[in-house]
Formats: sequence, structure tokens, C-alpha cells
Amino acid sequence: MKVKSITSSLAVSLIIVISLNTACADKSTPTAPSNPAPPQAAAPPPAPAPATASVQLTINPNPVPFSGQPITDSSGCAGSKNTWFYEQVAKETGGVAVTFTSRIDKFDGRVVNTVSNLNMVVPANGTVSVKSRWCSSQAVAHTAQTTFSGIDDKGHTLTVEAPVANLKSP
Repeated sequence: MKVKSITSSLAVSLIIVISLNTACADKSTPTAPSNPAPPQAAAPPPAPAPATASVQLTINPNPVPFSGQPITDSSGCAGSKNTWFYEQVAKETGGVAVTFTSRIDKFDGRVVNTVSNLNMVVPANGTVSVKSRWCSSQAVAHTAQTTFSGIDDKGHTLTVEAPVANLKSP
């Protein structure tokens, strides 16, 4: 009788184990939530920075050859045979027009001319040439340099310094 009761106990135990395994199998965890959270919207890309004018100045030719041709329409140069002529070329590459409103000229490193009522417009992606000339009482090599200041069409201030123009001796 003891064998029958052990067998019955084993059978009951086996049924309980099978039932527990089946119950555990029925309570499996899903791999995704039943109510997934809505996808979050991606942050908008940052707004592009507003364009700014970019102007490069070049001197043509540089070094500047001695001319000797008199400048007759300026009293400061009347009678001077020591003269030089060249172009300053302003090229805008940023895609924004700029208006230069002032100009400072240096000769041999000293400020000799300041213009505050300038209205020189360099178009977007365009160029403007400025004819420049100098005279001196001394027949030696000199240097000249111009700084332009203004504002672009987007409201940004701009100051551009031209390269030094090397004025050759006679």
C-alpha cells in the first residue's frame, strides 16, 4: 500500500509540476509593450546662419611701377614728377552686397586721408575697381594702404584692409 500511495503522490506531484510549467509558459513576457509610446518628433534642424558679405581686396599691379606722369587735378600733387597709379579691386564672394561708407588711406604707414561720406557698392558676387594714385616730393620707394568700412545688405558691419601697395622707386 505504501507503494501505491507513493506512486499516487508522485503522480500528483508530477501533475502539479506540469501544471506549474504550463502556467509559467502561459505568462510569457511580450517583447514589446502592448501600448507603445508614440514616436517622438525629431527636433527641427537649426536655421542657417544669415549670409554675410565677404570682400577681398587686391592691388593691380603690385608692386606698383613708378609712373612719372603728372597729376594735374590735385593741388597737393601739382608739380610732382614722383607718381604712381594702380587699381584696388574689391571682390565680394559671400553672396551679399556691401556698401562701403568710409575709407582710410595710409602713405608710408601714416594716415593721410579719411573719407567718411563714401558710397561704394560692391554687388553680391561682383567686383568693383577703384583707381588709386599717389604722388610724393621724394623720389624713393613708398607704401600705400587703404581700409574700407561699411555695412552689408544683411546689416552686418564690415571692415576690409587692402594689401600694402608697394610703390617702386624711380
